Amino acid sequence: MSVTEIISSAKTNPYIKLSKEELDIFLPCSTIIKEVDTCLSDFIRILKYNDEIFFQEVSDKNEILLRKMNSIDDAEKLLKERLDFYDRKWDGCGCKINYYE
Repeated sequence: MSVTEIISSAKTNPYIKLSKEELDIFLPCSTIIKEVDTCLSDFIRILKYNDEIFFQEVSDKNEILLRKMNSIDDAEKLLKERLDFYDRKWDGCGCKINYYE
């Protein structure tokens, strides 16, 4: 899939699954606004392509997911939700991950 096809598909679906090769095509064409290592499921990224915002993450099934976001604020909210979810996975072990270092 080309970058144009990736963008078109992301605009018409709630999210799309990318192969590693497709992610490798998309990432250099976009600007990484924020990148956070979840320490459990690879990186979560907020990306900008032209004037559009995208949210990229890896699912618990090891699928690379990309979704078009309405705004940077929406992407930041989703990022916070995901990081809160990963923090809860550490509950009980005494570990605390600082994702912002």
